[in-house]
Amino acid sequence: MSPHPAHRPAEMLPPPHSVPWKPVLIFAAIAYALLALSAAPFWFLPGGITHPLYSWVLSAGMFAPAIATVIVVKLVTRGSWRDEVGLRFRGRWKRLALWIPLAVLVMLAINAASAVIMVLRGVPGDLTGSTWAHATTIAMADAGAEMPVPVAVTVVLAVTAVNLLVSVIPALGEEIGWRGWLWRQLKPLGFTGAIVVGALIWSLWHLPITLIGHNYPGAPRPLAIGMFIIACVALHFLFGAITERAGGNPLPAAFAHSTLNSTVGLAVSIVATQGTLEQMNWFIDTPLGVIGIALTVFAAYLIMPRGARGTFGPQQHGPQTPDVL
Repeated sequence: MSPHPAHRPAEMLPPPHSVPWKPVLIFAAIAYALLALSAAPFWFLPGGITHPLYSWVLSAGMFAPAIATVIVVKLVTRGSWRDEVGLRFRGRWKRLALWIPLAVLVMLAINAASAVIMVLRGVPGDLTGSTWAHATTIAMADAGAEMPVPVAVTVVLAVTAVNLLVSVIPALGEEIGWRGWLWRQLKPLGFTGAIVVGALIWSLWHLPITLIGHNYPGAPRPLAIGMFIIACVALHFLFGAITERAGGNPLPAAFAHSTLNSTVGLAVSIVATQGTLEQMNWFIDTPLGVIGIALTVFAAYLIMPRGARGTFGPQQHGPQTPDVL
């Protein structure tokens, strides 16, 4: 006889027999309300998303999905919170040790490839990175920190790495909710349905900040919202595939999410020259544009375990044995 799913630490819990819509809707409502509350001041404060406090308050708002899972699991579903969100480590250490660095590398590759393809398609840029390195050195000298070019570049990359590690914490606040909890709840919808519906919930959760210019700066907001939904479908697919590889633990997906947030600007900066920012198209040339979306879907398809698709769709009652990843 198969052991109870809660005692299979190397695998995620089996999905429910059908989508538990009441807990899902309560989870979404709480997550939405908390982010909206965090974003509300910046609808009125001077500068909006450029306000000095914006990034700090937004980082706090990223914990909204995790907080929502605590409330739903403790008060509605009354299960084990760590089991429900996949934050189990026993039996998963090898997977985590493999997929945390791989998740970072995959997202770095997508960001870098998007920037390179941007230049190859005709946007002004320098693929050698020498323009960026020289500008970085000058900027540091103007700030009173003169140093050789290799040292200046190393400092910038080190700061970026530290920022990536720090921003994993709020990114995990999101991933606990979206890929740790919601990903499994929507599996009865089937492979495509679960990805699309999950991405729609996730993307619309960003509305309080998307509407004030957080993504696709300068673009008309209706177009920005529409493109962001498509980008979230691709990213939900990728982060979900990484979570499947990690046995349901959302930590590697949090590293991928943090890498996206921390290095997208750097990737563009490294290839940028005069005229790059003016001629690049946010709907085409970034990880949230057409190029990045295509690369993300391709990476997700390669990463998603073949057997994992069998866990999507209506579940049979009785003992269940999850597919081996």
